Amino acid sequence: MRTPLQLATVFVLTLFAALAAPPCLVAQEGAQEGWTPLFNGKDLDGWKFHLGREGAENDGTFTVKDGVLICSGRPAGYIYTPKSYSNYTLQFEFAFKRPEGLKSDAEFGGNSGCLIHIGDENALGVWPRSIEVQGMNRQLGLILPIPRNVKCTRTFDGQASAEMRKPVGEFNLVEIRVNGGDMDIKLNGTLVSTVGDCELTQGPIGFQSEGAETHWKNIRIRED
Repeated sequence: MRTPLQLATVFVLTLFAALAAPPCLVAQEGAQEGWTPLFNGKDLDGWKFHLGREGAENDGTFTVKDGVLICSGRPAGYIYTPKSYSNYTLQFEFAFKRPEGLKSDAEFGGNSGCLIHIGDENALGVWPRSIEVQGMNRQLGLILPIPRNVKCTRTFDGQASAEMRKPVGEFNLVEIRVNGGDMDIKLNGTLVSTVGDCELTQGPIGFQSEGAETHWKNIRIRED
């Protein structure tokens, strides 16, 4: 029978081994949970681009630095997956670059967003037919059908969004759970918006370039 001192020693050694586990093991555990990275943290392999109404290719609008996907915000357009998805959970962290001299977050008008169920190009300006999960700092999580006549029901808890969003310059965790035409959107662990009975039920996933420098990391998906 082990003494209390022996049991304590075993516990400490086990804890130390867990904390010292190499990143590759953490990644393997994530894969075992069903998560697949959409962004490899090194380059833009596996992504497509539509920049401007003519759908120009990427020429510095989207870049990668230190494991972060960086968007300059110009020109307007989006980066998107070649693959179409329907039933899944999407997670990512994103932040705007905080402008020098910004005194109040209320003054910040930075804009971006995540596009779900991407369809026909240029359905509303440069934006494709889709459901936008708003990234604008003042309306983080608001649902915007593109174009506006796309049929769906939607809710938005503006108070929850305001309470949960991080200060400009800090990363927010967004989780979008999609089941065909139904969606739940969480901001830093709290439900802020929903979509129901949407006529769009599948399509690629995209992120917008919309005027402000925007950063994303840890973009991953778990298909159901």
